[in-house]
Amino acid sequence: MRLRTERNTRMTASSLTRTVLDSSLFINELLNNSLSAFKYPQRRFITELVYGTVRNLKHVDFWISLAFKKPLKRIDHTLLSLLRTSTYQMIFMSSRDPALIVNETTELTKKVCSRKASGFINFILREILRLDPTRENMEEHFKDDKIAFLQTFYSQPEWLFKRLEKIAPENSLEAYLENINKPLGISLRVEGEGTRDMVIESLISKGAIAEPAKDCVYGIYTHKAVNYDMIEEFENVYIQDESSQLAVYEMDIQKGDHILDLCAAPGGKTLFASYLTGDSGSITAVDVNRHKLEMLAETAIKYKKKNIDIKLHDSTVLRPEWENKFDKVLLDAPCSALGTIRRHPEVKWLKNEKDPSKMAGLASKILDKSANYVKKGGILMFAVCTFTIEETTDQIQNFLIKHPEYKVEIAYNTVSSIHDQRDTFFICKMRRII
Repeated sequence: MRLRTERNTRMTASSLTRTVLDSSLFINELLNNSLSAFKYPQRRFITELVYGTVRNLKHVDFWISLAFKKPLKRIDHTLLSLLRTSTYQMIFMSSRDPALIVNETTELTKKVCSRKASGFINFILREILRLDPTRENMEEHFKDDKIAFLQTFYSQPEWLFKRLEKIAPENSLEAYLENINKPLGISLRVEGEGTRDMVIESLISKGAIAEPAKDCVYGIYTHKAVNYDMIEEFENVYIQDESSQLAVYEMDIQKGDHILDLCAAPGGKTLFASYLTGDSGSITAVDVNRHKLEMLAETAIKYKKKNIDIKLHDSTVLRPEWENKFDKVLLDAPCSALGTIRRHPEVKWLKNEKDPSKMAGLASKILDKSANYVKKGGILMFAVCTFTIEETTDQIQNFLIKHPEYKVEIAYNTVSSIHDQRDTFFICKMRRII
């Protein structure tokens, strides 16, 4: 029974990994719909295999290619995914003997594929063990090509590596690459006086590591996996990255404010703004995706947020009835999402070098329309979860040339150090002065 359970979890992880890479889907959305049949330890094992394999894909594929000696596209996708998750487990997870992983994967392949396929799996995995997949041996393979080694060891596509190289702290490129290839802990947001201290104390008593977030007074960092069971006793605790919180917190929302939240789904910022403005204020939450708006509506009902008005609308199109109507407008604009790769490592493989410019063009159209909705003296907050120049500083400079009625009050990247425990957002708070 134990072996059968392990086989099921391994096959599930392999299948999910293949789906993410072949269908360009996000891991968390797949896991949410796939793990309900498993117990918590099994869910953690599957989650680690999927996230870890995708995060270290180029590293893992290097050793498979070295063992196979042919292009990986010649390997059946099911078998390649089994090889990837098993190789990741052998190299990066120390909870199981590598030889045992080889035997378990071979037996699983025999059952779900064929005896011939299991022989192939067995050969490749044993060849990888023979090659001894250490850092030193990978460095020896690349010899004097330090850049190629860093790209492979830290699993960065070449186009993204070049961008990261430009923003890494001086003389700290490898430390920076190492850090952004590590997962972030779960961050929380709380509501209510004294709630943060109570939640931190509760999490610590349950064996988690928790501490106040760096800049947002509503935020909590955790450095160990936190599950819903640990926070279910609290009504006003939400999972939300601190950078996402800051996009709302920096708006200086007051009780009674009327706020327009463009591109609002899935609604984390909407709920935060709803809390800050209170029942005397209102949030008009807008998105072009009907399904995501339905999810936002369900969340608003679940958390009893009565001041949110949900609208289906394409924000690239002007709504004349909204002109000069809102105290504050929040635009969490469409972007390349490169600032989220610690939480969403699949972004490395789902995006390409053309995406930043393409997304900047779309965001520019929405930002141009959003400028019309702010009252004189009001706030326009622009936020993107990325760091590329064309989507951040260039975007704002172009906007200000076209809209001299706005003045920048705050603009920064939320991650300024490799030690920051949050996604990389660019936040720009602008006030309408005319």
